[in-house]
Amino acid sequence: MWIHIVVFVIILAIYAGWKRGWIPKEGIGGKEGMKLFLLVAALGNILGLLLSAGSENGKVYTQGYRLKKEETGAYEQEFLVSVDGEKAGTLYVQIPEKELEESKEPQESRKLTEEEKRQLELKDAIARYNQKKNDPDYYYLPESWDGKRLEWEKPKDTTGALISGLFFLSALLILIMKGREEEVKIQKRYEELLMDYPGLIMKFTLLVQAGMTARKAFEKISLDYKRKKKVRPRFAYDQILSVCYEMDSGVSEMEAYRRFGERCGQVKYKTLATLLIQNLQKGSRHLSDMLEKESVEAWEERKRKARVLGEAAATKLLVPMIMMLLVVMALIMIPAFLSFYGGI
Repeated sequence: MWIHIVVFVIILAIYAGWKRGWIPKEGIGGKEGMKLFLLVAALGNILGLLLSAGSENGKVYTQGYRLKKEETGAYEQEFLVSVDGEKAGTLYVQIPEKELEESKEPQESRKLTEEEKRQLELKDAIARYNQKKNDPDYYYLPESWDGKRLEWEKPKDTTGALISGLFFLSALLILIMKGREEEVKIQKRYEELLMDYPGLIMKFTLLVQAGMTARKAFEKISLDYKRKKKVRPRFAYDQILSVCYEMDSGVSEMEAYRRFGERCGQVKYKTLATLLIQNLQKGSRHLSDMLEKESVEAWEERKRKARVLGEAAATKLLVPMIMMLLVVMALIMIPAFLSFYGGI
């Protein structure tokens, strides 16, 4: 039972650490991962607790014990038996129809140890005891043997604890997998933001140079994105939509730009947000020039990124190319060797 209490304490400790921020929330799958962990671990532990509580194993019987005979025939059950308070030993009690006839056969096959002889004598005593009882429905375990007191104990069933442990490990595995999914998602979002930034800053620069204010340029970009969002949603443009919604709901333009940079979380987008905030604070006349410079740098950065991705793709292709080369060499060399040695 104590195992289930320990599991519950561990579950609560993990949840409390996650809630207080001691455990990083993004690194282990976020809210969804934690919910699945708590659900699987708690349900598995409750199921194991119910199995452990409903089991009669582990009880000690000092006044003998009786077992119901099964209709399917003979069966065997494990007990821990203690003679006059000595250390309990394991005894497999067989409940067949003819106990005495079957128990004498192993003695002739090999020399038995003292412990095995003692177990056989005890089994014979149990068989004789049941012959005296002559009960067709139950099989009895005596409370004494040759004047010695017997204590019978069912071995503890570890099924409940095993189920709790398996569910807890499964919950941890789910948490780790969700964490990995979260990391992959964050990495994809990071790459997506990098790839979208040059196009976004170019559109924004053109609109500002055409005479629009920063707010109007954001609204124009978000309006164009709304038409394409169902086909291809993009995180950066979703944040631009959020900026427009915030400004429409009463958030100041400066605060909306600051939140935009923080939500995107990349240096490029924070730089753009800083330029827009400085324009509002100081009324810079050179906003379009700074945006154009930022746009050129962004396109150069994207070109470098494209070259790096191309080199990485070429590197990944080396393994399948080498495998194909080995196959081609095998197709050429094997027939040549066969024909050479066959000719000899």
